[in-house]
Amino acid sequence: MKGCLWGLGLTIGVGGLGALMVSTNPGPDEFETYALGQMKTELCAKVPAGFGKECPRFLEENKEEVKQIIRRNTHRRDYYLFSHYQTSLSLRSVLPQDVMPFLSLMPIPTGYDLETVGIFDNFYIYHAQSKQP
Repeated sequence: MKGCLWGLGLTIGVGGLGALMVSTNPGPDEFETYALGQMKTELCAKVPAGFGKECPRFLEENKEEVKQIIRRNTHRRDYYLFSHYQTSLSLRSVLPQDVMPFLSLMPIPTGYDLETVGIFDNFYIYHAQSKQP
């Protein structure tokens, strides 16, 4: 009898955890908001001095366009309990073409490949690789 109660408790606990994970699996809209925030803090910090201060403002003023770029360059695999996001961003996809020759003179990455897990309403980047010119 004791073993049966233990098994029932374990089944209820695992089922409850699974239900919690399904209900807190963040979707694409949340990922785009998260990625935009990461760009403001991580990417803008690497932009050369003169442009670095303008970077967060530029991203905020153009957030819908930037989110569309993130959406187009991200592949999501939904496993119900969690989601896997694979993103490949290039500065060429974000910046105007006439800026690219100037940008190639700066010692900054030209893009990023990221792999992120979304679980329990949070995102965790577990692989990040910058592309150098």
